[in-house]
Amino acid sequence: MNAIIEPFKPDDQAGVLRVLAEAMPVDPISQAKFVRQVLLDHNFRAAGAPVARVNDQIVGFCLSIARQVPLENAPSDSDRGYITLLGVLPEFQRKGIGSQLLAAAEAYLGSRGRKLVMVSSYAPGYFICGVDVNNYTAGLSFFAKHGYTEVYRPIAMELPLWNFAVPKWVHEQRAKLRDHGVIVEPFRAELTLPILEFAENEFQGDWVRVYRETMGQIMIGDSPARIIVARENGKVIGFSHHDNERFGPIGVGAAQRGRGIGHILMYESLTAQRNAGFRTAWFLWSDDKTAARLYNVAGFKEVRRFALVRKEL
Repeated sequence: MNAIIEPFKPDDQAGVLRVLAEAMPVDPISQAKFVRQVLLDHNFRAAGAPVARVNDQIVGFCLSIARQVPLENAPSDSDRGYITLLGVLPEFQRKGIGSQLLAAAEAYLGSRGRKLVMVSSYAPGYFICGVDVNNYTAGLSFFAKHGYTEVYRPIAMELPLWNFAVPKWVHEQRAKLRDHGVIVEPFRAELTLPILEFAENEFQGDWVRVYRETMGQIMIGDSPARIIVARENGKVIGFSHHDNERFGPIGVGAAQRGRGIGHILMYESLTAQRNAGFRTAWFLWSDDKTAARLYNVAGFKEVRRFALVRKEL
């Protein structure tokens, strides 16, 4: 079936949201989230968001991004583009429409000089961490058929907070570190610049933006416990973060790892989430190695697994 493929138009929102709701049922996207995360993205271009129509009905949508505005504190990715959404109404699937949409997205990215396409790993606007290998198995086969290969398989994890309690050994480790000058505390205004400096020096990518925006939200009323900070001799050596039920990002300076600081930060943030009334903590993107080292001990369980895939144009 040959659909009409053309760039996204303002009046397409309702039809596109219907496509996404039916094609990606595990990942609901509200109109507010679509506007905020797609249309208000500095890097959104209608030409990179092809819409498929059959008899004037919107039956498919794809979102591809060629970054125009550099990501703060991250290496240049001017050689790569991203696909973060791709869906076709179930009754129109397996008719070649998804292939037409993907071809249009790849052509757009190629016209912007992109030589590599990554499915979903676009900061800060990704929706999921690739192709869900259990819920969207047909999608994984689709991308493989079109020349995409797996990079690795990120996981999402979740922890119920109903019966959450901090283990005795965590309190003991925190006391031991305190004796060595390590202080773990919620955000204070005086820590603003030290936190930004630590994030910039230790973690490339989207960390600086996340912590900057959260500190701004704290200054207009959010709980200071949204950010937990570890300091030693006045210097920030680690931090942890939550946004409502979403846990993370959490990080410890490279020279300070192996001292149990990450566990203390994690438990402190989880405690803050529970005290705020949340009954679940979850995060969308990690790996098996980090889960074994950090998250499993707290009781986090894998709830989703994704395949991060890529293709050279």
